[in-house]
Amino acid sequence: MQNTEHGMQNAERRTLFVCFALAIAVLAAYEGVRKNNFVNYDDNIYITDNPRVQKGLNADSLKWALTDSETGYWHPLTWLSHITDCAVFGMKPAGHHMVSVGFHIANVLLLFLILKKTTGAFWPSVFVSAVFGLHPLGVESVAWVAERKNVLSSFFAFLTILAYLRYTQKPCVGRYLAVAFLFAAGLLSKPMLVTLPFGLMLLDFWPICRFSNARGWRWLWASVIDKTPLLVMSAALSAATIIHTKKESMSGLDLVPMGARMGNTVAGYIGYIGKIFYPVNLSVLYPINLDGPPLGQAVVCFLALALISSGAFLLRRKRGYLFTGWFWYLGTLVPVIGLVQVGSQSMADRYIYIPGIGIYIIVAWLTADATAGLRLRREIIASIGVCILAVLLIVTRKQAGYWKDGITLCRRATAVTKDNYIMHTNLGCALQDRGSIDEAEAEFEKALQIMPNHAEANNGYGVILAQKGLYDEAIARFRKALSGKTFIPGALNNLCKAGVEGGKLNAALEIIKGLEQKTPDNAELYYNEGMIYRMLGNDEQCIALLEKALELAKSRNKLELVAEIQPRLERYRQTKKQTDDK
Repeated sequence: MQNTEHGMQNAERRTLFVCFALAIAVLAAYEGVRKNNFVNYDDNIYITDNPRVQKGLNADSLKWALTDSETGYWHPLTWLSHITDCAVFGMKPAGHHMVSVGFHIANVLLLFLILKKTTGAFWPSVFVSAVFGLHPLGVESVAWVAERKNVLSSFFAFLTILAYLRYTQKPCVGRYLAVAFLFAAGLLSKPMLVTLPFGLMLLDFWPICRFSNARGWRWLWASVIDKTPLLVMSAALSAATIIHTKKESMSGLDLVPMGARMGNTVAGYIGYIGKIFYPVNLSVLYPINLDGPPLGQAVVCFLALALISSGAFLLRRKRGYLFTGWFWYLGTLVPVIGLVQVGSQSMADRYIYIPGIGIYIIVAWLTADATAGLRLRREIIASIGVCILAVLLIVTRKQAGYWKDGITLCRRATAVTKDNYIMHTNLGCALQDRGSIDEAEAEFEKALQIMPNHAEANNGYGVILAQKGLYDEAIARFRKALSGKTFIPGALNNLCKAGVEGGKLNAALEIIKGLEQKTPDNAELYYNEGMIYRMLGNDEQCIALLEKALELAKSRNKLELVAEIQPRLERYRQTKKQTDDK
C-alpha cells in the first residue's frame, strides 16, 4: 500500500514537472509577441477600427456581441473575449497578445492531460503536446490577435473532451449536460468546431475503446446514438453559418468551379502534411488557384489519400492510433479544406491547429511501436525528440517575429508566395498609413497587375491619385472599386471626397445612383448622395436622402452610422426651417 502511494506521488510530481516544462517552453517560443503591434489584416475589424469592442463591457456591447455576425461568423464568446481585453488593457497590444499566449499554453496542458489519461502512454503524450505547442504552424493562431477565436474555441474543445471522458466513466444526464454546455461554448467561439462530435466518436474507438464489447461496427452505431444531441447542435450551427455567409465570406463559390475545389481539396490535405513536416515559407495567406491544381497532381494526391486511408482502416485493430489519428486529421479539416470555399486563401496555417494533432499522434505512437525492440531505445528517442522540439521552438520564435506589425507581416507574405495580390494590397495600405506614398503606390500597382479588378487595391490606388490631384483618374479607380459584388464603404467615401476636392460632384453622383440600382437597401449610399446634394445646395433633396439613410441604418442596427446621420439630419432640418421662415 505504501509503495502504491509512493508511486502515485512520483507520478503526480512527474506530471506537474512536465506541465511546468511545457508551459515554460511555449512561453519561451511566444513571449516575443508582447512587443508586437496590431496588424492591418482583420485586427482592424476585430479591434482597432471597432468602436463597439473598444468601449468595453456594457449592456450595448453585450447585446451586440450576442447578435452580430458581420464578420461572416456568429461567435459571441470571441467578441466578449476581445471586449474584455479592451476593458482591461485598452488599446495596448501586449495584453491582447499575451492573453492569446495564455490560452495556447492552457490548450497544450489540456491536450497532455487528455492523452495521458486516455492512453496511459506518458512520453508519447508529452511529445505530441510539445509539438502541438511549439510547431510554427500554430503561430498564426497565437500571434494574430484576430485569431483569438481559434485558441478560444480549441480551449473549449479540450474542456469538452475532458468532460466527455468524465461522462464515459459514469454516464449520467448531469455529466452529459456539462459536455453539451462546453461544446456549445466552443461553437460560440468559432463554428469550425462542428466536427468535434465526430472526433469524440474516433476517441471512442481509440484510445478509450468505449464500445469494445460491441460486435463489428455496432460500436459506431452506439457512438452515433450517444452523440445525437451534439450532432444536432453541429448541424444547426452549420446551416446557420452557411445561410448567413453565403453572400459574404463564401462569395468565392461562383468563382471557383466544383472541379477546381475538389482538386484544391485533395492537394490541400497533402499540402498541410508537407507543411507539418517541413514548415518553411509560411505565410498569413496562400493565394487560391481558381483553376485548381494540375490534373496529374490532383490524381496523385487523391491516390495518396486513398492509400493512407485504406492502410489506416485495415490496421485499425492492431494500430488503433493510425485509424483515429488519420481520420481525426481528415475529418476536423473538412469545414475549411475548400469544398465550400470560404475567403480567398487556398490554405491557412490556423486551420491545422486542431487537425494537426492527429498527425502528431501517428508519428509519436508509430515511433514508439517501431523502436520497441531497439537497444538504448529511450536514450535515442529522447535525444531525437529534444532536438526536434528545440528546432521547432527556434523556428516558431522567428515566425512569431514576422507578426511585429502589418508591414513586416505583408512583406514576408509577398516574399514567400507568388501572385499574392491581397498581401500586396495590404502592404500598400500599411505603407499608406505610415506615409510612404511612393512605396504604397508601387504595391497597389503590383496587386492590380495580378488582379486588375481587385476592389481594395483600386480603392487604395485611387486615394493616392486623389492626393496627387489626379481626380479624374482617382474617380475611375473608385468606380472600379465599387463595380464588384463586394461593397466597400471606404471607396464610396473616397469617391465623394475626390468629387468635392476635384469639383467632380456630378460624376460622383452618377456613380452613386448607379450603385443604388444594384443595392437599393444600402444606407451608406443614400447618406453620401444626400451630402453631395447638400454641397450642391439642394437641402430638400439632402434631407430626404438622409431620412432614408437613417431608416435603413436603424433597420440594420448600424449604430455608428445612425449616430453620424442623426445629428446632421436634425441640424439640416433646423437650418431649412429657419430659411423657410425667413
